[in-house]
Amino acid sequence: MSKYIDLLREHNQEPEKKKKKSKKKGKSTAENPYRHQDESDKALLDDMAALLDEQESESVSTMDDYDENQDALIAEESIPEPNKAHQPSQSHSQFGFDVSEWLSHIEQTLSSMFNAIQNHESINISVLNEQLDTLFDQMNTNSNILDNLSLHAVQHASVEKGFNHEDLIRQSILKMVCALKIGVHIGTKFDTLQTYAVAAMLHNIGFVSIPESLRSIATLSKDNLQQAKQFALDYMASQDVQHEQLEFAIREADERFDGSGSQGLEKQDIAWVARLVALLSAYESRIQSTHQPLLPRDAIRELVKAHRKDFDPQIIKHLIDATSLYPVGTFVQLNTGEVGQVVNVHANSPLRPIVYITMDNLGETIPERKIDLKKQPNLMVKKSLFESSLKDLAAG
Repeated sequence: MSKYIDLLREHNQEPEKKKKKSKKKGKSTAENPYRHQDESDKALLDDMAALLDEQESESVSTMDDYDENQDALIAEESIPEPNKAHQPSQSHSQFGFDVSEWLSHIEQTLSSMFNAIQNHESINISVLNEQLDTLFDQMNTNSNILDNLSLHAVQHASVEKGFNHEDLIRQSILKMVCALKIGVHIGTKFDTLQTYAVAAMLHNIGFVSIPESLRSIATLSKDNLQQAKQFALDYMASQDVQHEQLEFAIREADERFDGSGSQGLEKQDIAWVARLVALLSAYESRIQSTHQPLLPRDAIRELVKAHRKDFDPQIIKHLIDATSLYPVGTFVQLNTGEVGQVVNVHANSPLRPIVYITMDNLGETIPERKIDLKKQPNLMVKKSLFESSLKDLAAG
């Protein structure tokens, strides 16, 4: 564990300058925020795998040596509080910004865009850009806005809206939130962060060409995936959609870090945004699966252990650092037996979230309170839970 903590502190690399590479050679133009070193990447993956292999309560019990420099803690009154019924919490921040309303606007915009794309009609990406600018304005004044957004995104995902392509919209929202959190964590400027968020939301536009009944199966065929990719590229060309990062995400998200993807691109030859989207797509598909969904920690474990050659290890690390192994919205049980929902996370402390406690180990309602596990070294996460399993606590 101490080796893992050291690695978290050491891997704070400066973004590289944007490089232009010849498209004729299959290279891509995109920001590469990290310099990759094979030995360092292997060590990082090994340490993450060892961390994820440990029992949850055992692994957090060794987190007393967290980085003191990361001890800027969140004001208690600014943390969103889900109510007992786990309905969306109060979405107005102290600055008057309604997160739930903002998400609804994004959902409506994506629904209109997916419908237009399916009908080969033009779309206006500037609408998404304007909505993201509104969020960025809030992020300048409210450091907790992304955690609040994460909580509401989880809650929105559980409510049927009646949109066409609702599955694609849910996927787009989750990937957008993760992309924003990673981008903020590595210090990405807002104009670049905006392009990453749009790419995360729209790189899957080709899937409107596949019937939803097929999209809901556990694994699409290679033919289906190629069909979706080609549909998206054809649409971009026919409608003259100008968005470099989105095009890279569509073209290269099926590449793999070890060069085993469709075009054989590897490592930095793959656009950074495509490496990001590839990882977020794999992560999202596991935690939102309609067949056998995984808890976030288990999804990360599977990606690190079973697919370690497929994805950029630096981006995996930053996904963990930025969203934690217990992301906002996750239900957890502490070593005290008490159960609550994660409402805030600390960057670089993936095992020490802030938890809003609402029930005891029998599922009975108890006086509500927030517990910051970074301030309480004797308390730890015993296990994470699906919301659907909360009703089974009494039986356990």
